[in-house]
Amino acid sequence: MARRGKTAAIWVWAAIFAAAALFGRIAIKIWRTSSLAHPGKVLVTGYCNCEKCCGWKRLPDGTTVYDYGKLKGKPKVVGVTSSGKVAKHGTVAADLNYFRYGVKLDIPGYGIGTVEDVGGAIKGRHIDVWFPTHEEAKRWGARWLKVEPLL
Repeated sequence: MARRGKTAAIWVWAAIFAAAALFGRIAIKIWRTSSLAHPGKVLVTGYCNCEKCCGWKRLPDGTTVYDYGKLKGKPKVVGVTSSGKVAKHGTVAADLNYFRYGVKLDIPGYGIGTVEDVGGAIKGRHIDVWFPTHEEAKRWGARWLKVEPLL
């Protein structure tokens, strides 16, 4: 009986240590990806016009609609930004609380971009830069960069 109690205690401690290790890794990952770990920098991710990046779906009749968010089910014109412009190299999606429409940004490794779009996942110090293909957007990935607004 004493042996079973000792084994149970070992399992409990093992579970506690495993949970601490798991949550410790998660906490470290959250910290590395947070803006607090990158002062003065902006998270720059890539996007394209595809359904994975923009959250739209094609209906059986060939039309496209928003797949989620507050515009779910509403018609979507693929390749047109929220400001009404056609997306092209230099199109930037941003949180309008941080960068307003029309602001030009110098983005290292990408070039000059203009804020012309918004996105459901774009919050705070995070911008999306447009690429013509999904592969190029994935290749860009996510980078913390010193982005300078141009006057």
